[in-house]
Amino acid sequence: MLKAAIEKIQELCAPTQFEIDGHHYLASKENGYSEVLPDLFFADEITLSSLDALVKFVKTEAVKNHDAVYITIPDHKTVKCFTHPNKELRMNREYLYRAEATDVPGWNEKVSLSFEEALIALRTRFQSATDTEYALRLLSNITTGGKVTYNDNGVATSVVTKKGIDLQSNEAIKPIIKLRPYRTFQEVAQPESQFLIRINERNITFIEADGGMWKLEARNTVKKYLEEALKAESDAGKVVIVL
Repeated sequence: MLKAAIEKIQELCAPTQFEIDGHHYLASKENGYSEVLPDLFFADEITLSSLDALVKFVKTEAVKNHDAVYITIPDHKTVKCFTHPNKELRMNREYLYRAEATDVPGWNEKVSLSFEEALIALRTRFQSATDTEYALRLLSNITTGGKVTYNDNGVATSVVTKKGIDLQSNEAIKPIIKLRPYRTFQEVAQPESQFLIRINERNITFIEADGGMWKLEARNTVKKYLEEALKAESDAGKVVIVL
């Protein structure tokens, strides 16, 4: 009798499933009722390492399987591609692709290097810019016999460079120079930005001096690249590209 009573109580307390207008619900005395929703299945987002790969995926796959896709550039090293909300997926978006510039050297807001290291960095981690040759010549003069003389007015120091056996020239160092470190996707031109340079007897320090505006320039450059590469799809309304 005890076993039968327990089973009857369990039966009365068990949740009840029912259907209304094609929707399934689960009801119980303790928790009220809630809709039973089927599991959603999304294709895994594909991570890419170049803009070229992203363009090829969009052209050959995304625009054929979706009415429209959206591409956004949230930062200078990331591009995302996703769909509009889908009713069949309970108004969720599908995130299709993500391109990440993981293979660029990068450059911090403040970098201190020895003169030899800076010479190497300017040739390997920078695109040619307005003051690249000036910076290379300055560092080359220092490493081949020049010395830094502190005639510092708070803006710039100066360097004494040997010419010949005894002749020396005293040259004021430009406090602000324009350079293009590799900081975004390598398929596009790297953004040129200003750097404050400070020099002492042992090293040179590059300090970012444009307030991070180069990041917006980089995003706009990536956007322009994608607009040109996906022009036909964009004109047809199949691709929308935004920052």
